[in-house]
Amino acid sequence: MRFKDSILISGYYGFDNSGDDAILKAIVKDIKEYNKEINIIVLSKNPPKTENMYPVQAINRFKIKEVFGAMKDSSLFISGGGSLLQDVTSTRSLLYYLTLMKIAKLYKKPVMIYANGIGPIKKKLNRFLTRKILNRVDIITLRDEDSKEFIADLGVKNKNIVVTADPVFTLEPVSEDRVRGILKSEKIPTDKKFIGVSVRQWKNAENLITIMADAIRYIIKEYNVNVLMIPMHYPEDLEISIEIDKLVNQEGCYVISQKYNVEEIMGIIKEMEIIVAMRLHSLIYAATQQVPMVGLSYDPKVDGILRSIGMDYICNVEKLVYDDLIEKIDCVWNNRNDIKEDLKRQNEELKNKALSNVTMALDLLKG
Repeated sequence: MRFKDSILISGYYGFDNSGDDAILKAIVKDIKEYNKEINIIVLSKNPPKTENMYPVQAINRFKIKEVFGAMKDSSLFISGGGSLLQDVTSTRSLLYYLTLMKIAKLYKKPVMIYANGIGPIKKKLNRFLTRKILNRVDIITLRDEDSKEFIADLGVKNKNIVVTADPVFTLEPVSEDRVRGILKSEKIPTDKKFIGVSVRQWKNAENLITIMADAIRYIIKEYNVNVLMIPMHYPEDLEISIEIDKLVNQEGCYVISQKYNVEEIMGIIKEMEIIVAMRLHSLIYAATQQVPMVGLSYDPKVDGILRSIGMDYICNVEKLVYDDLIEKIDCVWNNRNDIKEDLKRQNEELKNKALSNVTMALDLLKG
């Protein structure tokens, strides 16, 4: 079946990652708000789940025949959001996304890289292939200036490159009533203010776990708050959160134990006074809700996003030192009201930049 206006979207979808779920939710919502008649097809690891979550058609990203058929029948191909073009995770994933763009161009389809964070790409062949493909796509929108600098260093000469903002800036959290209901169901007391902590598994996890547990004990004692650990990717984020909570071993530290949707996680983060966070989209969620943050950087993409919003309170996970972490937490806590105001001033501009991705996509669709 062929649709007159059909968009095929690729990304890291169907893997139960809150950040990527949020990206897809925002892209689909924003496109449908402009034109609800557009048919959207998503390449997903779990098509039934993706179709249940979004008003889209989904196909298995690994079934090549179906992918080729969807590509042939589409009017526009979008490589959607996130950090898809990098070889730190693996060369295989980079080649997968580059191959999809190449196939789209072979079918003479317009191709848009949609609010990506690009890099790092270290291997010589990977850099060559990425440069070659990026020079052939129709438009590249990027979520931060670091990505623009990276592809310039890569030798990309494409004239249609625009720095916009992450699609997630257009999403809204659930109500305070819903958040209170979640906290009640999780048996988390609301008698004190909250500081959020969101971490992921890492290769040097033992050092991370020990230092975060010590920092949480300091936070509980020094600020008279409750610490709420917020997993972003299940089950691995939940596992390390529980390990840290066990090491803290005192009242005042709590773990969100169930899986919640994007808007619910956003609503929970909105209730935090500040957040100490590792995953990129936990930081982006915080920025959308004007919650001051300390970033635990494990990848240049984290530094890029934080610098783009003027949040320079960053600790490198590889070289994490307790005293440095506490110094930055103290600084953000003591200046949180000013930081909130700064984030609030930026929010409308970032939302408009995020929406500009949609208008550029629809212009491509119109030809």
